[in-house]
Formats: sequence, C-alpha cells, structure tokens
Amino acid sequence: MSHVSLQHLFADAEALLLDVDDTIVDTRGAMVAAGTHAAATLWPHRPGAHRAMAQRYYDDPERWFPRYAAGEVAFEHMRAARLDEVAAAFGLDVPDDGHHAYEEVYAPAFRAAQRLFPDVPELLSTAERRGMPIALLTNSAHAPTTVKLEALGLVDRFDVVVTTDTLGFGKPDPRVYREACRLLGAGPAGVVCIGDSLPWDVLGAQAAGLRAVWLDREGRGTAEPVASVRGLDEVTAALGGRFGPPRRDR
Repeated sequence: MSHVSLQHLFADAEALLLDVDDTIVDTRGAMVAAGTHAAATLWPHRPGAHRAMAQRYYDDPERWFPRYAAGEVAFEHMRAARLDEVAAAFGLDVPDDGHHAYEEVYAPAFRAAQRLFPDVPELLSTAERRGMPIALLTNSAHAPTTVKLEALGLVDRFDVVVTTDTLGFGKPDPRVYREACRLLGAGPAGVVCIGDSLPWDVLGAQAAGLRAVWLDREGRGTAEPVASVRGLDEVTAALGGRFGPPRRDR
C-alpha cells in the first residue's frame, strides 16, 4: 500500500524519470531465457540445471552488478565474475574461451527475449499527451540498453537516456539523478523517479532531491514511508486524473 498520495506526488510534476530493467522491460525473464541457452552451450552434460544456473546469474549473490554500478569494476569483468560464481556454485569449471562462448549465445537470445510490460505503452502515451517529458535512468550500460530499446522499437522514443557510461557510475550516486534532470531541463524537485528498486529508484532518488514512486510488482511491501504501486497503470491513472484534458495543437 502506498504511504504517500500519488495525486500529491504528481500535483505539479514536470517530468518522469523511469528505470528500465524490471520496470518497463522484463529483464529478469529475458536474462533467464538467454542464460538458459548460454549455460546449455557451456555445460551440455548438465541439462537439468541450465535454468537454475541462469536464475543464479540473474540473482547475482556476490553482488557484482552493484559493484559495476558503483564504478568499481568494468562491465566485462562484472559479467565474467558472475559466470565464474555460477560455475563454482554448481561445481563446474568455465571451459577455455567459455566466457566468450557464453556471450556469443547469450546476446542474440537476450535480444529475442525482450518484452515490454503491458502497462508501459499507456503510461508513455498518457505522458506524451500531457506534454510531460520522460527520461530513462538505468544502471545498465549503453550497449545493452540500446539492444533492449531497439528490440522493442523504442530507440527513438526517449530523448534522454542516462546509463552507467554517462558518468562512469550509476544509482544511487546522487549525481546521476541530477544529470538526468539537467538533461531533461527540469529541477530535481519537479521530477518523479519510478522504478522497481527501493534503494536505487526511490531512496536514492529522494536523497538527490527528486520525488519517487516504488514499483512493487510482487507486492513485497515496505515499512519505508514511500509511495508505491503494484503496476504502472496506477501511475497512468494518477497522471490522467491530475492533468485533465490532453493539450491540443494550436
């Protein structure tokens, strides 16, 4: 349940700042599907374990992705370390040239598995009708983010896309939120950040001076006094209720 009124949050908001992975795009589903194929290439003798391997890669128990987002390790290092961790967890070795072979299979499968959550298009069209700009802010790199947007036909939809490549680090460093706001041409206090990560998309955004909404698709709940929604359709409804009739061309 939301602890903060959505109507209050959007009362005079100027722009939206959306997370990408597991907010507008089903990255978990795509990573598990692609990882299952890639694991089968490396370890064909373990057919019953490939999906579990892919899920572990996504879960990232050693937190390599946050280290990458903080600018501590390079993207390729992060990817290789996650694969090494999966192999060790299943009592396996990564074959010679295995990291390259994994990525060669993973990349096309990941592109093919891209799926936009069904509550996204209406949010985008509603914001557009209201003349409300939307930027993307993701802790992924520019290249995989472009893959997702191209696969979904959205590469030209957003004028502002901030990735970890933009400044060399990502959320929750307050500078990345402020850079996204600067590129949007809006002050942080007038921008609403929306995403599925409570620490990155909500608490980090608030610490940088933005408003924020937690997308809690699984209904986990939190004791934090934050606005939360189960789906982006709730955000769309709040936007529709606040801004009245669409702007018309003059």
